[in-house]
Amino acid sequence: MVKASRMAVLAVAVVFVFGPAAGYLAGFRQAPVDNRAIAPAPEASDGFDALDAVGPWAADRLAGRSSAVRAKSWFDFHVLREVPASNKVVRGSDGYLFLGEDFTKACNLTPGFKRGLDGLARLAEVIRQSGRRVVFTAGPNKSSVVSEALPSVVPKGQCALDGIATQQQILDSYQHSLWVGVREELTKSQTYWRTDSHWSGVGSAVFAKALAAKLDPRLAARITTTPDSVTKTADLNVLLGLTETETPPSVQLSAGGTVTPRPGYAAYDPLKVLYGVEKWTTTPSTGLIGGKSVIIGDSFAYSALGNLRPLFADGTFLWIGHVSEAQIFAAIKESDTVVIEIVQRSITPAHPFATPAFRQKVAAALR
Repeated sequence: MVKASRMAVLAVAVVFVFGPAAGYLAGFRQAPVDNRAIAPAPEASDGFDALDAVGPWAADRLAGRSSAVRAKSWFDFHVLREVPASNKVVRGSDGYLFLGEDFTKACNLTPGFKRGLDGLARLAEVIRQSGRRVVFTAGPNKSSVVSEALPSVVPKGQCALDGIATQQQILDSYQHSLWVGVREELTKSQTYWRTDSHWSGVGSAVFAKALAAKLDPRLAARITTTPDSVTKTADLNVLLGLTETETPPSVQLSAGGTVTPRPGYAAYDPLKVLYGVEKWTTTPSTGLIGGKSVIIGDSFAYSALGNLRPLFADGTFLWIGHVSEAQIFAAIKESDTVVIEIVQRSITPAHPFATPAFRQKVAAALR
């Protein structure tokens, strides 16, 4: 009996040690995992330094590695109730996960948050002075909306919790004729994914309705809402190496038109991320936000495009960080309506859009 047990342990060890290599020799190739690219092959031209690259290169290509990594992630998360010590993801209550960056930035950057908003306001004023209609807004951090699910212990501790509370108050009380505030309204229902850092279809609908009410109250009164469904493995699960999917409550807005991508541009797909530029038309255009419109934003604006596009007769979306300044200036110059969205955790006096230098470039482009 003892001999049989030892043989079983030996067999498992042999499979564990030599199985991945045998799989590689048999032609099995490993897909990317860990939410990163596979390590590159060592280069002979690197000399002895190439030896340092052999380990990561070989490990990333071992057969079955992705399954092993995901199995360990599942065990750590569901059995040990642990998340990686990197603080990239923070586990809250009721199944909610939060982006760790929210907490470190709430602690470190809150003193400049109001000045960052003021910088965005001055940019909006420059655009308005050119004769264009313009609004600016913040995509609220999940940690600032689903605060009741925050854990008692977070990265940066009380400093982070105080920063979150301060920024909540600033967002809710900020006053400017071009500002669209949505944080408070987002707290009234389940508006964020539990396992994603972004708002759900319900949350993006809140955002889209608020924009419509600011730009054209008559359009806001015509919007209809239809229940919708989106299922995916959301970004915070991906960061944890988990594959579980989520299907939060969702809705689709309509103002009676049909959205069509411009030739050469793909249709919006909530399950895909297409960086850069999106262009579309909505017909019939009667009663919509007319003329040419541009939405300049980040992943929050992109994830809301399903509910934003039906509001604009002729729309363009530019993803900040994936387009050039020249593209931004040209799009503003060509547009009658400009929407600027910046995620809350990125709003500081140093954000490019909040700086005097950027405002001067925009003003020069619009002259």
